[in-house]
Parts: sequence; structure tokens; C-alpha cells
Amino acid sequence: MAPVFSSGPVAGGPRSASKILDAARDVLSGQGYPALTIEAVATAAGVGKSTIYRWWPSKEALIADALAEIFRADEIPDLGDTHAELRQAVDMTIDNYAKEDMAASLPALAAGLLPHPELMARFRETFLHRKRENIGAALRRGIERGDLPDDLDTDLVQDIWAGTILYRRLMTGSPLDADLAEHLVQLVMKASSPLSHRETEEH
Repeated sequence: MAPVFSSGPVAGGPRSASKILDAARDVLSGQGYPALTIEAVATAAGVGKSTIYRWWPSKEALIADALAEIFRADEIPDLGDTHAELRQAVDMTIDNYAKEDMAASLPALAAGLLPHPELMARFRETFLHRKRENIGAALRRGIERGDLPDDLDTDLVQDIWAGTILYRRLMTGSPLDADLAEHLVQLVMKASSPLSHRETEEH
């Protein structure tokens, strides 16, 4: 996977970049996001800080690429079975946020990128848009089959799934298990007006 947040090529090419991204994840696991520094990553990767800065303009850009490599945004295949497809979608979301590095770092990373609109736009595209498009396609197939309400708010469904999973991972410590996955799927399979699009009031 080519780095998304890098600012340009550097001597050593993709092999050096891969080593740096591996080192960034190792340092992230060992020290946590707030304590992670470019110097620590450079030492772990066996490269100079200048090498990293030629690829990535900031710590945030480096970690965004390091996490993007392990963030799943798979297409949900058409299985002809809405329940099975939605379980794949929920399981993928759980798998993403169950990763300690991902759950602990994404909120801080997003906050760090907010002052940088270009990087923030790339962050959303890398971590959100493709995954949401793929899950949205599965939800729309369920609507077309008649398994889900015609007016289901597919964006709200994904917000509820991701929000519940991330909240449990970061705040309550409740298990991210098969029971949770099934409950989140059934919440949608049995959806009615609360998960439907709100009608625009006419004035």
C-alpha cells in the first residue's frame, strides 16, 4: 500500500517507507500516541529523522499512514443474505476498533489533524469514506431485497455501529464479541422509524 499522507519520495523507496511504518506502529504500541516522537521512530527504524521528514511532514501524517495499513475497509460481497452481509460489516468494524493502537490513537490523531484541512480531508477519505461506501452498499442491497426499511438512514446506522464499538473500547470496557455484533445487526434488521430518515418539514 503506497503511503497516503506522505509528502513525496525519498532515497530508499518503498522498502525504507515500509520499515519506518512498521517502526511507527511498534513505538506506538510501546509508548502510546502522546509520547511517540519522530526521533523514537527513527531510532527504531534505523534511519535518520531527516529521512522520515522527507516522507512525512509531521508526526500526525506518519501515524496516519502507519494506521491506514492495518485499517480494514473491505468490500462486502453480495452473498444474497442480508444478515450475513451485515455481520461481515459489523465484524470488520469491531476488528478495526478492537486493535489497541487504532482505538487509542484515532481520536488523538483526528484532533491533531484538525488544524491541517488538507491532511484532515485525506484522513477522512482514507479511514472513513471507502469503508462507509462499502458498508453502505451492503445496507442498500438489504433495502432492495426488502429486508430493511425503504427509508433506512444508512449513515446513521454506521454512526451507531462505530460509535457503540468505539465507546465500548475506550470508555466502558464492555466486550466486543459475537453477542454485540449480533445485537447491532438485529438493531438494523428490526429497524423502524427511529433509524429512518426524518422527513423534512414544510414551512
